[in-house]
Amino acid sequence: MSLVEAVQEKLQAARFKDVAKLLRDETNRAQLQDECMDVVSVLADGLVEGNEGEHFDRFTCCEDLLKLVAGVCSPQEILLEVLDRIESTKNDEVFTSLLKVLQVVLLRLGEQKARSLECGFNTILSYINGIKLPDYVASAEAKEERLIECDEVVRRILQLYMTVLLFLEPIVKDSCAVPADTFKNMGVTRKNVIICFMLRLLDGHLLYLNARQSRGEAKASKTYIRQTAEDIVLALAKLLGDPLRLLQYTEERIRTPRKERQVKDSSHNNVFASEAKCPLLALAMYHYLLIGEDLLPSTSCPKVYSNKYIYEMCLHYCTQLIKHEKTAVQYKAILFAVQLQNLLQKEPFQAIDLDRPVHKTFLESLSNVIVYSGSERNRKQSSVLIRQYIMQFDPEGRYMVITNLFKVVSHNGLQSYIATIYKDLVNAELASDGEPSPWYSGKRLKEFLLKQVCVLKKGVETDLTESADMIISALNIVRFLLLRDKSNRTSIWNYVGELNKQFLHPLRKSIDLSRAHFEEEKKSVEEGREDAKLGFEVSVDVLNGGDQLAMPNRDRKLQMLAAAMNSFDLMDCLLARVTECVDGGRVVGRE
Repeated sequence: MSLVEAVQEKLQAARFKDVAKLLRDETNRAQLQDECMDVVSVLADGLVEGNEGEHFDRFTCCEDLLKLVAGVCSPQEILLEVLDRIESTKNDEVFTSLLKVLQVVLLRLGEQKARSLECGFNTILSYINGIKLPDYVASAEAKEERLIECDEVVRRILQLYMTVLLFLEPIVKDSCAVPADTFKNMGVTRKNVIICFMLRLLDGHLLYLNARQSRGEAKASKTYIRQTAEDIVLALAKLLGDPLRLLQYTEERIRTPRKERQVKDSSHNNVFASEAKCPLLALAMYHYLLIGEDLLPSTSCPKVYSNKYIYEMCLHYCTQLIKHEKTAVQYKAILFAVQLQNLLQKEPFQAIDLDRPVHKTFLESLSNVIVYSGSERNRKQSSVLIRQYIMQFDPEGRYMVITNLFKVVSHNGLQSYIATIYKDLVNAELASDGEPSPWYSGKRLKEFLLKQVCVLKKGVETDLTESADMIISALNIVRFLLLRDKSNRTSIWNYVGELNKQFLHPLRKSIDLSRAHFEEEKKSVEEGREDAKLGFEVSVDVLNGGDQLAMPNRDRKLQMLAAAMNSFDLMDCLLARVTECVDGGRVVGRE
């Protein structure tokens, strides 16, 4: 009888001690070497039914014996069989047992066979990522995030992450014990494969889970998500030596075309420049945890990095996160950016720093979140963030950011908000004793007001309902400046005539025309005339669950018309106040 047949017969008879004795017998070692694949297959079959009830003894026996066989037989042969079993199982208990066997095999492979190690890690990732998170997780707001760990699927995923981290502990320790090369090898080495695997753990489910911990919370109150994230980051910092070593790859990978990078990767064999082996989102998530969640180990981080360098490199990663379609990932980008701002409290940017393309890309992405994000939290915090971002520059840089935002942002509400920021900067200059900065007075203030703020895009025929936010802000800004700067330090009184001609007079005609038109439309709706249409366009092409939205009914139409009329009244009131200020200036002879 062959060894495989003997093992199979004793397992079927539940004679587990005899199976263990048989495989531990040194006289059977040579036969075990010859039949190891078949023996592993038989033992792995004993794990299939799990470890519950009457199967418990069989399960634990097969698990222990698999580890025994993995320790004495060919690791390459056993690796193939174990990976095949991991791919076919859907049971977490079986997966955990097979990981214990895989751990023995990978430790025996040592520094050699990095490709085999990579293959094993890919199989583990496939199993974990094959579990789908509930849809609500990626769009959860603050209240829902507190209860996410109560979800059965999330608990299962976190348990698997913890299991994998325990599986990795001796492998990481063994790899760190090997002396590091003087010149870092970026190829497919054992340590680099482990680093890439742990980074890809961050690119999976953890990307959508909130690992945030308030600074006031005690360490004992850590969530499982937070603890898992910390364990991964600390292990990566240990493997890398320098936790910020991977900062350099973001700019290189974003600015270098993909085809060109693929040629470069193949010639230089750099795993950290490969999207397949080291995804950009994984790097972004790692640096978010380092900076955004304050997990950067102070003892192992070199002091050679300037805060400005860290900021600019991390801003690339922040942009990758904020461009993500899921609100949970966007929220991480916002938290990340806020922490980056704190790095530069004593080191502001200069206008020349805006030559770096990342600033434009970041601002465009942040603007899209403010305007289009479905998360109220993201929209509000992004609005605060964009103001903080502008304020980190010198006066010239602030002016350039604001004026360029007007060129790339078309949303009237956001333009109105940005114009208000500029007004606050002018106010700060007027509050100082010295001469106002040339960026907030004279020629540049005139250009900003006449070319970007006080503008009716279609003259008298401008749709005032669509442009209401911007027009109201423009009137408020002009009135504020006329009242605040009576001594003409900003030179605004020098071009009041141009403001009248270009903006104030056409606006008066536009308000009168729009009000008359809407009054007529209101009368038509009230009389129930079939040809009655709203005085502004209402799109019904938006789909709601596959169904076209219905046209507003009579009451809704009247509400919309009343709201439009109210905005006209507000514009009219503000315009009258501005006109009073202008006329007052003429009386004292400024114009």
